Amino acid sequence: MKKTSQVEVTCPHCHCSQEEPVGAISTNCKACGRYFKVGAPREQRVNRTVKATREVFCVKCGAPNLVAIAALSTQCIRCLHYLELGDKVVRGVQTGKLYAYDDVVFAEGCSFKGMEATGRRIEVRGKVFSKLRATAEIVAFPGAQISGELHAPVIVVERGAKVKVQTIDCARLMVSGEVEVSGMLVATEIIFKDGATFMGQLHMPEGKLNIEKGVTTQMDSITCRELMVDGRMTLGSSLFAERVVVGAGGFLTSGRICAANVEVSPGGFLQGRIEKYVPRIEPIEATPEAEAA
Repeated sequence: MKKTSQVEVTCPHCHCSQEEPVGAISTNCKACGRYFKVGAPREQRVNRTVKATREVFCVKCGAPNLVAIAALSTQCIRCLHYLELGDKVVRGVQTGKLYAYDDVVFAEGCSFKGMEATGRRIEVRGKVFSKLRATAEIVAFPGAQISGELHAPVIVVERGAKVKVQTIDCARLMVSGEVEVSGMLVATEIIFKDGATFMGQLHMPEGKLNIEKGVTTQMDSITCRELMVDGRMTLGSSLFAERVVVGAGGFLTSGRICAANVEVSPGGFLQGRIEKYVPRIEPIEATPEAEAA
């Protein structure tokens, strides 16, 4: 049996000496029986192993939590929300909720029907019927089928993926596959690439929409800040934008066009009734001073 290293300590009450294990914090004097703290030199104390940690932020309340890197789960110190740590791969048929902090992959052939799933980066290669929330991005790969809601800073729909959802909320949306939005689409920038198809209404007053070459898309109406058309776009009813640019080879038709600035490059085509543009005016809330006046 390995003998524990000892160090000599002196009782501050009776000044008798005795041996104690290295790293001891306190003890009782063997001579007078009184309790005292051990004042062993710092360099003689046992070096405790410091566990590697990382900071994770609760996806529900945003509170920072310090956890061991090797930890597989944690509970928020503020709201007690449970978080699964480490990358997750979903295979087969699964239901329920998935609250992951790191990356989540819905593997090819899987069917996930949980109410909600969260993660840092979410990859979809199978079928997902859920509300997806990612802190980084959501990517729908070829063969993926998604219905429900999508919430992430960046959302990518690749060629061969089918997305039919009620809500899309993002900063940047890049589409090469099929997208249908039955409810609300919120985005700062949307890029339709070759192969993209879209159904629904686009209402992004402060956003930028880019229709690249090779894209053929048909929509009901669009409200945006800037529209760049290098592919083909047909609108069923109206277009409302501060700036509309149709590039060489671009094709844009709309029953009604309200734009402050319209530019058509040589080789581009624009058809529609252009009406007077009226800038959007945000309602100004009355201040207590103004109401008093």
